[in-house]
Amino acid sequence: MDMQTNAGAVRTRAGVVTATVRGHARRRLAVVAIVTTIVAVVFSASPVLAATATPTGAIDTVRAGLGTVTVRGWAVDRAKSAVSTSVRVTIGGRVAGTVPATTARADVNRHLGVRGKHGYSGSVTSAKYGKQSVCITALSLTRGKDVALGCRTVSIRNPSPIGALDRVAATPGTLTVRGWALDPDTSSASTDVTVTVGGTAIATVHTDALRGDVNRGHHVTGRHGFDTSLATTASGTQSVCAVAENVGTGTDTRLGCRTVTVPAVAPSPVPSPPTAPSTTAPTDDQDGGAMPAAASGWTRVFGEDFTTPAAPGGFMAAYGDRFVTYDGFNDTSGAGKYRQSALSVADGTLDMHMHTDASGQPTGAAFIPLVDGRWGGQTSGRYDLRLRADPVEGYGLAGLLWSDTNTWEDGEVDFPEGALDGTVTLSNHCPGNPAANCLHRDTGTTFAAWHTYTIEWSPAKLSFLIDGVTVASTTKQIPTKSLHLVLQAATMSEQKPPKDAAGDVQVAWVSISRAG
Repeated sequence: MDMQTNAGAVRTRAGVVTATVRGHARRRLAVVAIVTTIVAVVFSASPVLAATATPTGAIDTVRAGLGTVTVRGWAVDRAKSAVSTSVRVTIGGRVAGTVPATTARADVNRHLGVRGKHGYSGSVTSAKYGKQSVCITALSLTRGKDVALGCRTVSIRNPSPIGALDRVAATPGTLTVRGWALDPDTSSASTDVTVTVGGTAIATVHTDALRGDVNRGHHVTGRHGFDTSLATTASGTQSVCAVAENVGTGTDTRLGCRTVTVPAVAPSPVPSPPTAPSTTAPTDDQDGGAMPAAASGWTRVFGEDFTTPAAPGGFMAAYGDRFVTYDGFNDTSGAGKYRQSALSVADGTLDMHMHTDASGQPTGAAFIPLVDGRWGGQTSGRYDLRLRADPVEGYGLAGLLWSDTNTWEDGEVDFPEGALDGTVTLSNHCPGNPAANCLHRDTGTTFAAWHTYTIEWSPAKLSFLIDGVTVASTTKQIPTKSLHLVLQAATMSEQKPPKDAAGDVQVAWVSISRAG
């Protein structure tokens, strides 16, 4: 098709094409003119959309708490105004966290003419305390820049425990520590304090003493003092330190250290062999002594001092109304068996005889006291055992509080426990997670001499004592289900003890009490 134009009629101005055409060629030229105009605009050196949207917002309040900061305000990214953004919080120049702006703020939406949720309100944990600058930044949802909304200055309280080690005194084998501790997170509750000697933990004590000076000075209630005697095997010049255990936010706090001189324990005299048979009655060091009256504040519900003799194999005939014994089944390690025949009573002492029998089977013994002649335990109480043991290789002893329903998750408390040729330990297995120990201590005491081992169990506290001296206590993960007392003497591992290993655990008396 022929197309004609007036040559002088075509003009260009500022990228706009004007032409005079004839016939149907006029429509074609109009299309070309439009395309040329679009191309000119797209590739223009001055873009039409030059601005980039950025967030905006405001800080309403900043409040400091105990190791935390709470912030409130609003933030919007105009590039995506229907979508919620977040704000970043810095404390003392350090990023403490982010808070989402996902709370409805009708006032913000009306003012900006947007929709969605754009209010923020939340708390972050601070690693810095005292007077600090808290800054808030609105975060971009696109490639735009984050925008600082401003800063506020607040004072943040340290949430870690506070306290002091006031005094440490030493006598042979014993340390007396006095001081106080409180945790601001739980200011009306008592606090656990770990005591170390020469860097080794020897006990955990509980702040169960009333300190009016502390309560008045810190405007708190409750019991925050400790003043207790602890057994120690250390001697000479020692550094004794106390550390308050943190609850909630914060960290453990060292309350202080004191250097003391611990006198050495005088060695027990070795008696000379008698030249003639002795007619003197046995002493407490020889037979463990008679069972004393119940401790103050406790009512005895079971007591046995083994005054009725019983030959090996005859224990249940004499004591069957007061005890249950293990007989004929494997011990915990599986290497030995419990036998009722390993129990006997003579001279006011129960003997649990460990040995390898004629068939090559390692043999031990175990018993459970029956309170009021019935099976079952208690949900609190005091348990006393006076005993000693020969250092028999491959065998061990475990005094324990065990679940009435044989459910390990109910909890397990062990004391005294350990290899008979080693030292006495104590443990509180965590209720609900008993594979973990919530408390474990090696007392450094051996089984060779007579000692009275005590567990005091209340709903709020668990304490362990040797000869009336506290060696550990805790207020954490206290069992709540009914537990009963068991004493087991058995093999220590899957490897059988030497065939000639033999000896006795000797029990002078057993006592179980209830509070009151």
